[in-house]
Amino acid sequence: MKSAFLVSAAESFEDDVWRAARSLGGDVSEASTRVQDEQGRVLLITGGLGLDGAGAWQDDLVSSPGLDALPDLSTAAAVLVECRWEDLFASWIARLAALLPGAAWVVDDDGVVWPATRVDPEGVRL
Repeated sequence: MKSAFLVSAAESFEDDVWRAARSLGGDVSEASTRVQDEQGRVLLITGGLGLDGAGAWQDDLVSSPGLDALPDLSTAAAVLVECRWEDLFASWIARLAALLPGAAWVVDDDGVVWPATRVDPEGVRL
């Protein structure tokens, strides 16, 4: 499955993600959530990445179009978001990010950093 990371430096980031996902109708269980849209398309979010998976997104980051400078993500935590459909990914992550108390970013498969509320479904690489 195609994937990207949702990241934030907020202290309670993972807990905030699960709360927001639950409020949007996500099926949350332990450190993961599953969302299915009306067409049956699925988006999965997995947390608890630990040291091995958590740093995988931090190499060779670049700014998305329209982003003046990269945010400081040196202390950020990450969850993995798996989805085959860029339009579903972008719309659902934007809705979820709008409910988070702190800023969140998407790091796509090319290392491009997007504001989570403004991911371009045509430009993001999962």
